Amino acid sequence: MHPVRVLFTALAALLLGACAHLPAGDTPLQWHPIVTRGELPNGLRYNLISVDTQKGRLDMRLTVHAGSVDEADDQVGVAHMLEHLAFYSHGGDALDVRQRLQKAGWLQGRHFNAVTNYERTQYLMSPPGGTASADLSLKALATMAFAGDFTADDLQRERPIVIEEWRGGLGVAQRMNAKRAAAQRTGSRYPAHRTIGNRKAIEHAQLAALQAFQQRWYLPNNMVLNVVGDFDPQQMATQIERHFGTAQRGERPSREHLELPLDDKLKVFRVQDSQSGSNQVALLMRFQQVDIREQTLAGGRDRLLDRLALTALSRQLRRQPLDEGIGSLTAVKTQIGRRTGVLAVAASVKGQHHEQALQTLLRELERLRQHGLYDEDVAAVKEEVRQIAERMLAKPTPRDFDAWVRQLNDATVGERMLQDPEAIARNTLVNLSSISKRELQRRIISWLDSPDRVLQLSAPGGVQLILPDTKGVEQQIRHLADGRLEAPAAPAIPQQIAIPDLRSNTPQGSIETRRSFTREKVEHWQLSNGDRLVWLRTKGADGKAQLRVDSSAGFLHQGAQSWRAQIANQLALQMPPHGWSDEQLNAWKKREAVQLSFTQGPQRLEAQGNAALDKLGSLLALYQAQQVRRDLDEKAYRESLADLRESLLRRRDNVRSEQDATWRSVKQGHDDWLQPTAQELDALSRSTLEAQWRRQAAAPVTYYLMADLPEHELQMLVNRYLAGIPRGEPLMITAKPRQPGQRQATLAIAREPRASLYAGSFQPHPWNPADAARVAALREIANGLLKQRLRGEAAGIYSLQFDSELSPEHQRIDSELRFTSDPQRADELWQLARQTLSALPDSIDDKRVAALRRELTRQEALRVKDPATQFNRLVLSERAWHDPRYLSEQHRLPAALEPKALKRLARQVFPEGNEVRLQVLPAQDVGL
Repeated sequence: MHPVRVLFTALAALLLGACAHLPAGDTPLQWHPIVTRGELPNGLRYNLISVDTQKGRLDMRLTVHAGSVDEADDQVGVAHMLEHLAFYSHGGDALDVRQRLQKAGWLQGRHFNAVTNYERTQYLMSPPGGTASADLSLKALATMAFAGDFTADDLQRERPIVIEEWRGGLGVAQRMNAKRAAAQRTGSRYPAHRTIGNRKAIEHAQLAALQAFQQRWYLPNNMVLNVVGDFDPQQMATQIERHFGTAQRGERPSREHLELPLDDKLKVFRVQDSQSGSNQVALLMRFQQVDIREQTLAGGRDRLLDRLALTALSRQLRRQPLDEGIGSLTAVKTQIGRRTGVLAVAASVKGQHHEQALQTLLRELERLRQHGLYDEDVAAVKEEVRQIAERMLAKPTPRDFDAWVRQLNDATVGERMLQDPEAIARNTLVNLSSISKRELQRRIISWLDSPDRVLQLSAPGGVQLILPDTKGVEQQIRHLADGRLEAPAAPAIPQQIAIPDLRSNTPQGSIETRRSFTREKVEHWQLSNGDRLVWLRTKGADGKAQLRVDSSAGFLHQGAQSWRAQIANQLALQMPPHGWSDEQLNAWKKREAVQLSFTQGPQRLEAQGNAALDKLGSLLALYQAQQVRRDLDEKAYRESLADLRESLLRRRDNVRSEQDATWRSVKQGHDDWLQPTAQELDALSRSTLEAQWRRQAAAPVTYYLMADLPEHELQMLVNRYLAGIPRGEPLMITAKPRQPGQRQATLAIAREPRASLYAGSFQPHPWNPADAARVAALREIANGLLKQRLRGEAAGIYSLQFDSELSPEHQRIDSELRFTSDPQRADELWQLARQTLSALPDSIDDKRVAALRRELTRQEALRVKDPATQFNRLVLSERAWHDPRYLSEQHRLPAALEPKALKRLARQVFPEGNEVRLQVLPAQDVGL
């Protein structure tokens, strides 16, 4: 063992030795044994997970515990700017880090990236060369972390890109989040230190400020490096020491500013925006608590106590009868800093009943304070946790490569250990038995009694919202506390649910014709009712039977209004079988372990389900019961209409709706999207929807089944449950085809100082797997070229999205480009994008295609073993050719990526003749 490294084995020995001197509750938790841990003499910590589930793959993440909240008052936006500038670091090389990586064939966003938030900055490496690129990855990370040799010229080059990132993040979500942060974290540094900063801060940021922030926070003893992949841990540790060992340890600054400064006052905030539909009253209790990140058995017990208390609290709130005008009561607990917690209890509001919602919320919290929890609730929440822990012990969930990356990263950013799930389960069971109802009640009361409270009210844009004054709210609280409220509604006495048998009253049908495809292990059965079954004779995911059903009953079928078709479908397919309750259906599905769901699109209605092989009959019986339904439930019908009316009242201002409608018209040449009006809802009747549903249910279907079972068993089930379902005529889709030609529109309606460009084109083209793979490859090439030209060279955008797909449904290549920019540069950047797409065929070379072919070969090696992919390809093949040839030809896909074919197809990706464009500019009253 190298003397300068402290590896996991030595650290574990030290911890175990220390345990002898600690009380049992303070016993340190243990890291998962798969993690090799180390610390360099300069304080840099690293965690290594060696896994070979994906040969040669590598993922590295360097976490710096410094984010925007660590900035000084005159450094707003500096943490994020530094993240950008770090890629300009040279570390003694002629090329900077970004140039080195791109020269090696890496793509920014896919193979290397970085992200900053309030509390940390992360640099991410997922090299295309995998473990072979470990040295390059480590050198790049160390250079970015410690070199600090970017220049003022680099800052000037990157500044416009950061401004575009800021511009791209503007909108209703950003505005509402900023208002929520101002309310929820009032008094702290968070609201004034948004990660992206603000335009003024970005435009005036100086090199010296970035350098000062890096020198203060980018210390090796303030960093953690995670590495997951197919490598030898000893060799990786040696490489880490070589690249990171020379950096000098420094004194880590205090981070007390991460905690909320608490007071004993009630504070009231309005959180409202013209484009937001949020309608809510929320009361936040902010309080100090023990350090929840303490990695001991006692710390684990305290976290479990929090979890149980919150779940029991939520359970009781959900059960209470609510006044009219209140939709629901919910509770959420979050952590800010190490020792500050926030409990938020919210009441959703219908219409303008905010005052009533506040009264209800305060009353139910006081009721909880006076009467505490019910034994039944405590027992129930503890039992739920117990069952989860016992399942973890009985059947540990295997982790794949991505799961190891995600969970190690989650542990790092949460400053906790990555534990063995079995150890977590054992500790949970030990702690669970020692937690009493009294202790849970004390924890809840400690939250509710916090004197630091924030009242937050929101309403849809345009709705008048009158804020209550703090004295009035405090008077309500005192009045409720002085009285004696009735006990909250008690848990319902558990009733033994009588689970009916799902019997079929539909006459049996038969299989009329059969056809076998031996090579693909596929059978075609034509059923006596006109339906068709396509059977793939192999195991589905987890050995289960996988079912998919295609019907022509999309919501744009002839003779129906789209919104009526959708309502009828939802009401019919979300109801239990005739004569059953929701509880009976849920109990039956749990007992049978059956899953079945429906999705209605414009062209088709699809069902997807799965079940164990011995429960396939139950899955088919449930599908049959849904299809033969004739009547809709009156209560569900009225509730659905009430929800629709409420959504109409919540409708936000028309900026987004006008933008979407205009884009549909420009893109398609028409707009066939309809929404109901209040008058149409008033005129609607249940009988109309029932007739609509019966017509949809009668449409013939194609069943796709993936299951490995004897043919005679399946034949019996198909005859009994599928072949006898009454069917009628197929439904004709009324969707108008996309209109060719060039179209464009400009709207000056945006509420943000930016231009948003939406551009599209299409080309009729028959679907086939090889061309679909080629279009996907061309999409990757085009994205890289567009980002290089518009961001790297023109510095005019931060991010863009270019999508191109050979659509099997529409038999055409559909392409779309979207980006945001400075309004004054919108036309210039659009012309540059057009030039780049026009030159796409000339950008295809052997080197670029070879890299794409290697990546597709790697992906296909996984896909041929993936049941979900194989099932989906069966469906695609049958829709295209009415046979399963795709399954026997899929091995040819990597070979389809060759320059000549890609060049030919590249001319069809964004044809000028069918080019459409929408430009959304700021309204006249929006400053630039």
